[in-house]
Amino acid sequence: MPVTERRGRRAEHKLRTRESINDAAMQLFVAHGFDEVTVAEVAARAGVSVATVFNYFDTKEDLFFDEVEPLAADLVEAVWNCPAGASVLQALQGHLNYQLMGGRAEVDYQEVAQFHDAIEHSTALQRREQEIALYRRQVLARALADALGEQQPSAIAQLAAAQYLTVEHIVAGRLRELLQAGRSTATALKELEPMASQLFTAVRDGIGPLPKAQSKKDE
Repeated sequence: MPVTERRGRRAEHKLRTRESINDAAMQLFVAHGFDEVTVAEVAARAGVSVATVFNYFDTKEDLFFDEVEPLAADLVEAVWNCPAGASVLQALQGHLNYQLMGGRAEVDYQEVAQFHDAIEHSTALQRREQEIALYRRQVLARALADALGEQQPSAIAQLAAAQYLTVEHIVAGRLRELLQAGRSTATALKELEPMASQLFTAVRDGIGPLPKAQSKKDE
């Protein structure tokens, strides 16, 4: 068998193993809750050893957040694919609509609900989500610096990255609230569209001086 064919088969086998482990993990997390499932139980469900699980995933949290790198790459690609002279912010808004708000035609509404429900009930996943947000902010800031012709991310590039991630965080948090309140995923995603649009307008135009409303004690 040619070397390239052997390598191709090994790569395919590794991909299948990784997917099998991840599928087993998500089935258990959905059924029992993230905090209640052990890595040993995931390994047993997938038919592999615990050591094999850790060959593919560094932590138990990584079994849940399995698409950090691909999603970060998609975020960078949204910036890179923006034509010269066009609004990068508008490109990022389109990216959020596609990834987080059901723009994908193949979106699995039940899977979206289960994903957010699991995070809502696990402090470990919430901590990991915050770590991922910091990583995504650094990745996005570098991509924005590139798009703006900067050698290193300027304060503006860093601020823009932080603002985008804040919008993403607010929209995801509101989605979680709506799902917890019993909204269907399709309905919740539709309800988020005006809020997301308002947030991006505020990022583009600025939030203004935020004049304080008169409080009762000031009357």
